[in-house]
Amino acid sequence: MSDNSSFGSTVKFGHNVKTLFRWTGSTYRLVWKEFIIYTMAYIGLSIVYDFALDDDGKKGFEDISAYCSKYTSSLPIILLLGFFTSTSMQRWFSLVHSMPGTTRVIASFVMSIKEGQPEGYQIVEQYSRWIVLGWALTFRLICKPLKRVFPTLVSLENAGLLLPHERLQLESEIASNHPIVVVQWNLALLKRCNRQGMFMDFSDYQRNQDNLMTFKKSCGDTIKFAAKNIPFALIQAVTITVYSYGLASLMARQLTDEHTPTSFTIRYFPVLNAFQYFLYYLWLQFGRLAAYPFSDDENDIDIKRLLQAHVDDAVRWQSLYSSPGLTEQIVSHSLHNSSHEWMNLACPKAQRGLISEPLANGNNQESALM
Repeated sequence: MSDNSSFGSTVKFGHNVKTLFRWTGSTYRLVWKEFIIYTMAYIGLSIVYDFALDDDGKKGFEDISAYCSKYTSSLPIILLLGFFTSTSMQRWFSLVHSMPGTTRVIASFVMSIKEGQPEGYQIVEQYSRWIVLGWALTFRLICKPLKRVFPTLVSLENAGLLLPHERLQLESEIASNHPIVVVQWNLALLKRCNRQGMFMDFSDYQRNQDNLMTFKKSCGDTIKFAAKNIPFALIQAVTITVYSYGLASLMARQLTDEHTPTSFTIRYFPVLNAFQYFLYYLWLQFGRLAAYPFSDDENDIDIKRLLQAHVDDAVRWQSLYSSPGLTEQIVSHSLHNSSHEWMNLACPKAQRGLISEPLANGNNQESALM
């Protein structure tokens, strides 16, 4: 037992060390350029103090250092950063929570259409394509990387998400109304399916309509949260405060005439000053990333990858209607060749033999479970 616990502790320690020194998506990647500039500026000021100033110049340098030390200790930087970061993260969580999904609305429609309909496959394909198109048009309004992939409606047409006559109708509307127009197309398609009696149950029409309106609301909320950005004045005030602290921390140091290893380290290696400043700087960067999570940074939300995932899911859900034979064959084969070995995973080792053996024999399964 102790060997297992020690092995687990070793694995956990190794994982923590690997996480600490990871470069991709790390804090080191965010600050390494600024850290080099800060260190060079700090060392340059120390060289100026030691070799380029006379006694009067050193006295003035020491007065400025004392003033900067007092300034950095009185700056309300934590209050500003805390408010800015909490506001950015709350907005980020609200934005992520409101992002629309396509799986539920497509899957509900596919499973509610009767099999063997004359236009069944075409209707399922068109409904799925319009859902993905509405999703793409929504994020095309707020995501610059996706806007570069699809700069115009013609590019969406070339990608197969849009038909020529549909593009002409969208071009007559303003860009912010494009997702709503596509939702209206799907509502008309639902009405047609209900009129022709293509749903399996009379309640399917209302259920699909509710899912579609939920999808529309999510698209609208996403655009709303992205449009109402954090006030630029707040971002500007926090940025000025952090950079002011960084400039002041370059001069804030303890200067002595004694040439000791400690004084040399303080003058030429800004360990404490850089550590505190870059903690604030990283705090500011996190707030900036959360304020706009749809850029090209590797820590942002990859909208292009999400769009590809939604397209793949839509095609997969369509296959349940276009070619359900393979899926039904797998389900039927699994029912006739069911396995109960997986239930042993939920049983303690001392009880596995008592439960698994009756289940394997297939005799009196109910009593064996009891």
